[in-house]
Amino acid sequence: MKGFIKQLLIICFSGVLLTSCATPEEQPDLGEDIDDRGSDCISIRTIRDYRPLDRSSLIIEGSGKRFYYVTLVGSSFGLSGSYQIGVESRDDWLCPYGGDSLILDSFERVGTSIRGISKLTPEQADELLYRHGKKERPEQQDQAPPVIEGAEIEAIGEEPIEQPDQAAPENNGAEVEELGQTG
Repeated sequence: MKGFIKQLLIICFSGVLLTSCATPEEQPDLGEDIDDRGSDCISIRTIRDYRPLDRSSLIIEGSGKRFYYVTLVGSSFGLSGSYQIGVESRDDWLCPYGGDSLILDSFERVGTSIRGISKLTPEQADELLYRHGKKERPEQQDQAPPVIEGAEIEAIGEEPIEQPDQAAPENNGAEVEELGQTG
């Protein structure tokens, strides 16, 4: 019995070490406009929705169309597959300091520490979704249709107007049938 408990503790400890030692994914360049180590806080009561970007970052939507970019300390395999998240905090605020963490809907229900929270504009949130491939950029419209040289407009039932600088097209052996009017 004592050996079984020891083995169980070793397995649990190894699992925690493996998840905390996972190598983080290559983060895309966010530019200077979005800070991945921000120190903003989110009121837990205002959290409405979230969208995972990869295994170590997500966008949380608060009330009033407020968006927050949240980065995690380590990579979490359960982030992209979770359908709900929980929050572990000492007060009513989710912050990247003070031991606050996200609890992912997974088998272990282990909290994942937060590296940073940055408030975003809706445009910045869309840009992050574009960069991570979670949303497609809108297609840009063509400026104008291309100009086609040599097109002629001819009214039905009228003789074509010949232009003096252009020669009439030659008949290269094709048979031409004249349509007559019956009356």
